[in-house]
Amino acid sequence: MNAMLLEKLKALECSLHDARRNDREWLERLLHPDFREITRSGVRVDRAETIASLLSEKTTPPVLSSDFELTPVGEGCVILHYRTFHVDGSREALRSSCWLLSEEERWTLVFHQGTPAAGAV
Repeated sequence: MNAMLLEKLKALECSLHDARRNDREWLERLLHPDFREITRSGVRVDRAETIASLLSEKTTPPVLSSDFELTPVGEGCVILHYRTFHVDGSREALRSSCWLLSEEERWTLVFHQGTPAAGAV
């Protein structure tokens, strides 16, 4: 798959791990209107719940990510797979995000799932 697309989606995904996760305008632009998520703890949430949750965060420990892989699903649709963990190595998770290319040629996140890695706390 295109290395430039992988880097673009990696940057968009990682923007949700830093200060932009508290930017309502950015979140509303990035998250597809039909966005759904299954959180690392197994809770299913919609776009409004996700935005509200992110905006209510007071502090979040830095999230590191690695092992990004991109899987094409169809025209204008890809799945981004990767791992996340905290600086101390805790809370390791396997993550998958489904990205759709809009009519405006903008990538939007339509689905995300985080699953604790085997043996992770």
